[in-house]
Amino acid sequence: MMTAISPDPKLRKLIENAAHAASTLCWSCSSCDLECPVNIATSRLRPQKIVRMANLGCLDELLSLPEIWYCLTCRHCNNVCPNLVKPAALISYSRENAILGHKVSQETILRYKDLFSRFQRVRWHTAARCLRGEAGVISERQWYDWLETPVEKSGEKISDRNLFSGSEAFRNAVGYSGTASCFTCGECGSACPVMCEQSVFDPRVIFRMVNLGLAEELLRSPSIWLCIGCERCAMACSQLVKGDVIIRRLQEMALNEGFADSDFPFRWYEAHKAIYPRLLEEIDKVFGFSSGS
Repeated sequence: MMTAISPDPKLRKLIENAAHAASTLCWSCSSCDLECPVNIATSRLRPQKIVRMANLGCLDELLSLPEIWYCLTCRHCNNVCPNLVKPAALISYSRENAILGHKVSQETILRYKDLFSRFQRVRWHTAARCLRGEAGVISERQWYDWLETPVEKSGEKISDRNLFSGSEAFRNAVGYSGTASCFTCGECGSACPVMCEQSVFDPRVIFRMVNLGLAEELLRSPSIWLCIGCERCAMACSQLVKGDVIIRRLQEMALNEGFADSDFPFRWYEAHKAIYPRLLEEIDKVFGFSSGS
């Protein structure tokens, strides 16, 4: 039986003032739902629903919502909103208060963070598979093998002949992004939500390789496809390096120069429909949610 929800103006005001999400400006256009990568792959994370609950003052329900833990923190929902509503800020607020209110334990949060970290290995292997032209269902055994096994660092030696050998397009992309200003301080990696293991994805390593002109090594790497476009690397950089821009340019060049074939974007898109539902199943296990709740 469905229970009627009574709006609570006081809690609505509390959430509005604390989250700084401009949630009252939402006109329910669903742009955020259409942009969310998790929702695209699984139909189980609707940022608009979270905004709507906040506007009704449903604080307890919001803090108990499984969806707040499904978010990748890519902030695409924020960027696409025509009214500048920030669903990601509401999700961050909800997570923080769920922890402070002891709705979830510290042990659970540690398990969640570990799962999200290991999931980046799955993304790396999935990208590598798509680059090889492979597609199709990922078996349960394959999923857990990828989840549990660290990605090995390349033992390949870099020849002096490979240094500074990038194409003109590569050099132009480098110049535009300001990567030459990078002094590898690590601010980008500290801010990056998917920088969990250096062998999987580390923006600082990518920018260093760009500065060394290691075009081929970068353009055939699965790592350049793991960026979720949150732009935190650029926002954190004290040298104003546009990290998100250079990674997008690397992706474009990989396609234009044949390191990834023209069907790769489709395979990569379809692969998300295989791995994200499994991620949500694992998150449900960590938090004790009933699957599909």
